[in-house]
Amino acid sequence: MIKALIIFCFFVANILFNISLAESHESTGKVVVKEIQFNLSNNIVELVEESISDPKNASVLLQKIKVNNQLFNYAEQYLLLLTSANVKQYEQQHTDVIHLLEEAKLLTKYIAQEQLALPMFLNVYLVLAHSYEAIKDYEKAYQNKQFFVDEYNNYRDAQRENNLIDLTEKYEVSHKIEENKLLDNQNKLKGLRIDDVHQQQIYQQRKFIVIFGTILLFILLFVRQLKVRKKLLLLSKIDSLTGLLNRAELFKKGNALLQEAQEKHFEISVLLFDIDHFKLVNDQFGHGVGDLVLKKIASLVNETMRARDVFARLGGEEFVSVLPKTDIDQAKGIAVRVLEKIAHYNFSELGVDRSITLSIGVANVQDTNAKFDDIIHAADIAMYQAKAQGRNQMVSYRH
Repeated sequence: MIKALIIFCFFVANILFNISLAESHESTGKVVVKEIQFNLSNNIVELVEESISDPKNASVLLQKIKVNNQLFNYAEQYLLLLTSANVKQYEQQHTDVIHLLEEAKLLTKYIAQEQLALPMFLNVYLVLAHSYEAIKDYEKAYQNKQFFVDEYNNYRDAQRENNLIDLTEKYEVSHKIEENKLLDNQNKLKGLRIDDVHQQQIYQQRKFIVIFGTILLFILLFVRQLKVRKKLLLLSKIDSLTGLLNRAELFKKGNALLQEAQEKHFEISVLLFDIDHFKLVNDQFGHGVGDLVLKKIASLVNETMRARDVFARLGGEEFVSVLPKTDIDQAKGIAVRVLEKIAHYNFSELGVDRSITLSIGVANVQDTNAKFDDIIHAADIAMYQAKAQGRNQMVSYRH
């Protein structure tokens, strides 16, 4: 709670400072710099990607680039600082990483928020979190990581919303086309007049076929729309990589379970899992193997969960289990079983020639405020304590 209060005060002070600074600029008549969405050189983008996949080669390429404000726009300068930080982090020079990325943050006031929301730009906060974690400043590590997760989720939500809008517009256009076709057919049918009874019967038959086909077409379109809506609804709840519930659905179900627990007077515990040294897995074996490891761990942990438990991916390499009707001792027992199952599993079948372990934070509603966010936060604090104590272990939260 003290750490959370410190973080809250820091953000409030930062906001007040920015407001005060903006008012000062306005009152003195100074020009406030406008945010601009800059074009990015393909070479700069490739260099950022190279610093993740091959930091050594990226370091060589960086030596050939002379950073000049007249040659690079603010967004490219930002990415060059991120590239240098990736190289420094690979070299375990975490103090230099923090210095470079704090310098990069100063450029954000010149760059449009739409551009800063892109995953490539958001990686600054994830890299910062890893370096703060490496120097054992877990509070700043948590702040930067939480900022990254929140902003990345906002980006993904915006992408999903845009995709949904595009699908809706395409369906509406298709629907209008079919309606126009139907109107054209009806107008043509109205223009046909047959004098004799035999031709009238043929006309009625044709009309019946057209109407039946139109009704069938509308039924097919309606069924297809239902399937699309059902699939979109499912995608909005499920993490696409692991097949687990996503962050939004986790908090929805968690809050509902907590309300039920308060009404029926039973306990709820939460486990927060984090894969130890997962960045090294990505760096050493590639992100494709890293994704396979995430899917396998999700499957292994899910086997340990009970039918009434809620298991979800919080983001990145973090997972959360909500355990209704479970006290702290029972939750710790489940956490130990998960630790043993992951530690004893042979990941060589995925191409990983090293052991994979978890750090787990355990929290219970009776040890926190009666809010789901507070239980998650308490479990997160306990998880960082597990990492600080050597990883591959479980720590329970005590306020």
